[in-house]
Amino acid sequence: MKLSENTPWLLVGGDLRKDAPYFVPLGFLVAVLQVVGYGYFNKANWGETLLLEHLAFHSTAFSILFLWGGRLLLIWQGKRRGMAYLDAMITNVANRAVGFASVAACVIFGFAIVPGISGAFWHAGMFMLCSFYFVCLAEVAANPLLGKGDSKAHPIALGVIIGMPFALSRIAF
Repeated sequence: MKLSENTPWLLVGGDLRKDAPYFVPLGFLVAVLQVVGYGYFNKANWGETLLLEHLAFHSTAFSILFLWGGRLLLIWQGKRRGMAYLDAMITNVANRAVGFASVAACVIFGFAIVPGISGAFWHAGMFMLCSFYFVCLAEVAANPLLGKGDSKAHPIALGVIIGMPFALSRIAF
């Protein structure tokens, strides 16, 4: 399949640009709070608690599963039956899932800066991989099924979502 010239690389690029100015510095401040709490307040995990408040992994993953099922149902029965409600619900859930994943990716990216500055490059790399994984979740949520208006990065994002858990399970931590 040859992609047209006006096919975007990422459908979630606008959401990431909109969320990054607020949530990347917030992630940075949460990481600083984690360092301060752990180092000076009897190993308190304040930063971890605040970071987990911004991660909605299970909601995002479940939303993507719903989106795939709903989109398959629309392809299968959409032309025979008027399913405007399902189409509107899929659009709404896709927008919400992209919002969840975009916020999580930006917060984790900001959180990864502090370990990178302090020299904990392994931890910074793992946080960056997690941030990349959430960007891929957002991209898959934003795209319709294969071949119908998807972005250029959609196959890559789908491969990352499927392959990264298997690849990371092979790394000895």
